Amino acid sequence: MMELPVHFGSTREHLAFQVHLTWRAARKALLSEMERGEEHVALGAYSIPMLIGLNPGITPMQLASALSLDASKVALFLRDLASKGLVERTRSASDGRVVELRLTPAGEDFAREASKASEALEAPFEGILSPGEKETLITLLEKLRDGIA
Repeated sequence: MMELPVHFGSTREHLAFQVHLTWRAARKALLSEMERGEEHVALGAYSIPMLIGLNPGITPMQLASALSLDASKVALFLRDLASKGLVERTRSASDGRVVELRLTPAGEDFAREASKASEALEAPFEGILSPGEKETLITLLEKLRDGIA
């Protein structure tokens, strides 16, 4: 029996719908790729330590804003990272009310490994878009994210 194409009607032109479908497909590919690795790591486990490593002294609020996460979720994640000895929180020298984040030496090792794993997770996407198309897509997604943030 021949399968008929699925029609999406006007929802095909809805950006939120397209982003949602793309995320579902990407998540499926990423989870499949992660299952091939030595250990299962949650998707969110990569970004926070990597960003702290790239931005020593970043604040929890800056992290939340950069990742479009609720501050409470970032706080929970940071508490977990700190309890594992990966992140240290210090008070700003210029403003004692501000908390700055830095990776510990163990956190730097973790961030390096997370960065390598993150690169491996790009494998399902290789070859689908040309380098120019990939850059255009990233630019457009950043523009959309900035416009709705």
